[in-house]
This record gives sequence, structure tokens and C-alpha cells, in this order.
Amino acid sequence: MSGKFNDQFLVASSIAGDEQAFGKLYDKYVDEIYRFVVMRVRSSHEAQDLVAEVFLKTWQYISSQKNQIKDFRAFLYRIARNLVIDYYRASKKEYTTFEEGQLEKIIDSGIDLESDAQNKDDLRIIFSVMDQLPEDHRELLSLRYIQDLSIKEIAEIQGKKSGTVRVALHRAIKQVKTLIVDT
Repeated sequence: MSGKFNDQFLVASSIAGDEQAFGKLYDKYVDEIYRFVVMRVRSSHEAQDLVAEVFLKTWQYISSQKNQIKDFRAFLYRIARNLVIDYYRASKKEYTTFEEGQLEKIIDSGIDLESDAQNKDDLRIIFSVMDQLPEDHRELLSLRYIQDLSIKEIAEIQGKKSGTVRVALHRAIKQVKTLIVDT
């Protein structure tokens, strides 16, 4: 079964009240959504809380709306994005850069880079450059290249047209290139 078709089937089953189907969706996307959120809030504890809230809100939507969700993955990212925005609004926190310990956890989570110091240095440069970008550029680059979402999915998440996302992504990449040359 293809990914989107499988997701649509599981969403339809969840709408019908099948909690196990929703559990399969949770298992499929929880790590991906966590990575997205932790990159934004920079705190493992806060990210875990927000991810739990993402899936709770998704379950509540599915349970109450009884509407089919066209692209479940994009739907999850949209909820996660909105919760992160709400998190910063409610806490009145400023976007912060990675601390050294947090960076090591992200670098080492899921990827074995111990034997390759150059990759770690490259990632440090990338994170340093990312910290210099405006939030909208960071989000675009993260969604496209870290989360591996399509332009269409990003457009749906952000409520924009695909062409607008494509142009903004091009500008973000151009700014990253400029910052890397200056580094």
C-alpha cells in the first residue's frame, strides 16, 4: 500500500473509531514530528509535551469533525507548527540558538557520526548559519531538507501557494550560501 493511500485508510479507520489505526499513524510519524518540534523549541522536554499535544489535537479533530484529511502528514506538521508558534507567544520567549549539549544530542541522535569529526564540524557550521537566518527561512529549510517534505506539503502546512514557497526556499538557500561563504 502506498504511503498516502495507507494514511488515508488509517485516518478513515480512525474516524470510524479504530484507536489502533490511529496508533499506527502515531507510530509512523511521532519521531518525525518530534524532530521538527525539537529543532524549533530547542528543549527535549518541551518538545515531548508539544508532540503529545499535536497527536491529542489530531485525535480530537478526527473524533469530532469526521472529515477525511487529504494529507495526514502535512496536517500533523501544520498542527505542530501552530503549537510551536503558540508556545513562543504564550511564553514570550525569544527564539534561542542551540547550546553545545543540545547540538551534540541532535547530531548523535539516529546518526552515528562518532567516527567522522568532519561531519560534526559541518553540522555545527550549518546550525550556526541556521541560527542567523530569519525564522521563516529556518522553517522552510527544516521542512524541506531535514523533514524531507515536498514543496506541495510545505505549501499546505504554511497555507501558501507552491510557487510562493518555491521562491522563498530559493531565497533562503541563497542566504545560506552567502552566510557559509562569510563563515
